[in-house]
Amino acid sequence: MVNSLASGRIAMIKAPLPDNEAKRIEALRKYQVLDTLPEQAFDDLVRLAAKICETPIALISLIDTDRQWFKSKVGWAGRASKRDVAFCAHAILSDQVFTVSDTLQDPRFAANPLVISPPYIRSYAGAQLVTPDGLVLGTLCVMDYVPRDLSDGQLDILATLSRQIMALMEKGRQLRQMETTQAHLHNFLDRANVLIQSIRVSDGRFLSVNQTWRQTLGYSDEEVAQLSLWDILHPESRQSWLLEKLRHGESLESVEMIFVSKQGEPIWVEGNISCRWENGQPAITRGIFRNVTARKYRQIFENTAQGLFQVTLDGHYRTANSALARIYGYDSPEQFLESVGNINQLYVNPTHWSECVRYLETQGQVQYKTEAEVCKRDGSVIWISETIRLLRDTQGRSVAVEGFVQDITNLKQSEATLQMARDLLQVVLDAVPGTVSLISSNFRYLGVNRHLASLLNLSQDALVGQEVGFRQDKFGKFVRSFFANRTSEDSIEIEGPPVDGIPRSLVVIAKKWKWLGDEAAVFVGIDITKRKQAEAALRAELAEAAEYVKSLLPSPVTEPIKIESKFICSQQLGGDCFDYYWLDQDHLAIYLLDVSGHGLGPALLSVSVLNVLRSRSLNTNFYQPNAVLEALNEAFQMEKQRNMYFTIWYGVYNRVTRKLVYASAGHPPAVLLSKINTSSPQVQHLRTPGGLPIGMFPNVKYANAECHVEPFSTLYIYSDGIYEIKQPDGTIWSFDHFIEWLAESRRPDTLSLQHILDDLRALGSQDTFEDDVSLLKVNFD
Repeated sequence: MVNSLASGRIAMIKAPLPDNEAKRIEALRKYQVLDTLPEQAFDDLVRLAAKICETPIALISLIDTDRQWFKSKVGWAGRASKRDVAFCAHAILSDQVFTVSDTLQDPRFAANPLVISPPYIRSYAGAQLVTPDGLVLGTLCVMDYVPRDLSDGQLDILATLSRQIMALMEKGRQLRQMETTQAHLHNFLDRANVLIQSIRVSDGRFLSVNQTWRQTLGYSDEEVAQLSLWDILHPESRQSWLLEKLRHGESLESVEMIFVSKQGEPIWVEGNISCRWENGQPAITRGIFRNVTARKYRQIFENTAQGLFQVTLDGHYRTANSALARIYGYDSPEQFLESVGNINQLYVNPTHWSECVRYLETQGQVQYKTEAEVCKRDGSVIWISETIRLLRDTQGRSVAVEGFVQDITNLKQSEATLQMARDLLQVVLDAVPGTVSLISSNFRYLGVNRHLASLLNLSQDALVGQEVGFRQDKFGKFVRSFFANRTSEDSIEIEGPPVDGIPRSLVVIAKKWKWLGDEAAVFVGIDITKRKQAEAALRAELAEAAEYVKSLLPSPVTEPIKIESKFICSQQLGGDCFDYYWLDQDHLAIYLLDVSGHGLGPALLSVSVLNVLRSRSLNTNFYQPNAVLEALNEAFQMEKQRNMYFTIWYGVYNRVTRKLVYASAGHPPAVLLSKINTSSPQVQHLRTPGGLPIGMFPNVKYANAECHVEPFSTLYIYSDGIYEIKQPDGTIWSFDHFIEWLAESRRPDTLSLQHILDDLRALGSQDTFEDDVSLLKVNFD
């Protein structure tokens, strides 16, 4: 019929390309989602959309140049289809949820192959996936095989879920961007033209070194891990005063040391050493060194590789060595002294030299170390470190100044590059829409993005150095716990500062990393307020559905046979259901079923089965349990029930002959407890062999079994939720334990079902069950 209706219509109408198609495709590529593996977070949202909208099909569809690709899907076979036939290609042109109530009545889709041929789509609704820049990448869509309209509430939830999907994609993009920046920074430090090392004070072991260090000394990463500082120190550098300062965590500037390479060659280095303290004790020393081996070798020929000089108090040079001449770009000391008459003409700051001399004379210092910018022979500007001291005559009067000079331009450039890397990282953090903070292992902010600073109503500079938790106690405890354990990643949900008086929920994701050799961690906060609101709405719907199921269940009876029942719904709502009624005045039918899965779908299927059995609308013999199960199996095949199946135990009791006929379809066996002249009851497991769950396969045959019911016997029928209990030690209570416990509990003081359930709750040390629990108790006089 669909094909005949479509034959008279015009050709299918393809969706035009958006005006911003090129930018949209570029943005889609940046998210790096296309052709990736399925992810649980996306799959959960798609299943939720299908359940809430009550549709057999739900998709996350991303519109590529010539195809639509599905990141997640329910009720759909392929991973992609042509863009020409995609409903979502039309949906991305809209600025609101795009709906089609009846595709055959819409000229855009009446001739669409997806409408006039399998899967015969008749209705569609798609909520756009919109980037923060307003570009539409695709949709979260639901489809059905019949014409229909979604309710306003369903459309609103569909839009909410689409925004949550986009938030997940955005989070993934931001984390990849952050990891790339971190990798660039690490690569920069590793390749910096200085030797960088971190050493544990307690045993002198190397914790980390950079690539320049490894290349200079000739060691591999594996070999460095086995080394201590003493292994690479030249005997001349193992001076007691130096080692003592390192052990006490003192910072050293311009320290000179000699390392020994793997090949035994001396490596002269100079630089700065600092120490990180933990719990009041020196923990890790960090050193940044320049390799000055070449200069030291020149020193062998010239007696010194440092720029040595002596000048009068007013700055006229008396002497200068070859090293000093070279620092300033001259070929020889003679050329330097002839060209530079006074030291003042070298400094960019013309008052620098007079200030240094004044400091030495007024402060009474033996020597003074400073840094300055100076001009070389060619006019270029470099940074130098110079150490000077006053020369005095026999009467103690200042007569001259001598000192030595080091070119620290490279070190300054490294520091400037490092600061640039910090600034670049700050730009990236500020671009993240959530809260981002870099926190040290001593629980202080190293950096924050502007979003977090705005929420705390402080400037970014004011936050740096603050101890974590001064505004958010729960976050502070999480940070301390995270650094205390060995995990590299963790997350927590907390309440964030309210916005416009509305409470907010955040999920904080933590990841450890090294920051300039120190342990630190990045904490990213993502606003999940809307997701939490959607979850609360879903819980309310599940609670309402549970009450509906309870209203359909039969009430307890006392005559002519006493039947008690208990039904406890889990937090996720399962598919338990049961019933008992008289087929005639002598035959009692009783059954209990359990649908696979949790949520509204299983609950609705269980109610459908109850209505079919209660109305006796099946074409079968209801006195024969195997015939009833075979009829149910044909009527409720799982491919027609959204891949859901169910187990069931069904029995018919003849109160005249006291014979119980029963059959089971994958359900736990009923338990019959009988007293036959013994102090303890006889236990019978009422099961039938080979019974597959209903709906798994067509044409399944089920077998009857029967037993004689002795007077004063008790029959228990139950779902598996009653014995699959996780105990405090982590083990799962087994079916055999449950049967043994049930037999021992058949005493007058423990006979009620409520008593049984209370004992089972105590066994699991929790008030709720993880699955639905159904329990029937039949007392035979």
